[in-house]
Amino acid sequence: MPDIAHLRRRLVSRFDAGCWTGLIVRAIPAREVPERGGMVRTPDHYLGAAWPPVREAPVRWPEAVVIGSPSPDHALVELFRHLPADDRLYLAGVDEVDAALAAEILLAADRNLEPYQREALAAFIAAERERVRGAIADRYSDRDPEFERFRERVFGTTPR
Repeated sequence: MPDIAHLRRRLVSRFDAGCWTGLIVRAIPAREVPERGGMVRTPDHYLGAAWPPVREAPVRWPEAVVIGSPSPDHALVELFRHLPADDRLYLAGVDEVDAALAAEILLAADRNLEPYQREALAAFIAAERERVRGAIADRYSDRDPEFERFRERVFGTTPR
């Protein structure tokens, strides 16, 4: 494995339009899976994705999507293999980039995924989509307390 300390020096702590935007997230938890009449322990797997530097407008589609195990460092090494030498990387959180989209790309594009990895990625995508639905419900609403009081006074009802 390449010198991880060297790669970490290419990480930036604050977003800058001139650097790549990346994501490293555990997408497949370690577990035991049945195989040939026995049980096999599988490691954690980390999804990595990188979006190019912002030139004119943000880009929805990642330039690279990788998977690494058993640690996030392995995903980081894989991700840096797809970036130009010496380019910097800002690691974003799951609310800054579309982790489910990156996982869908990996699921569709990586022919070498094992069945348990495909199953776990599908579960990660579903959980991430559900998390986003929850965030939308928490953050956005058409509820207006003053309008609801008005409607209650005038019509005797409140919207559902």
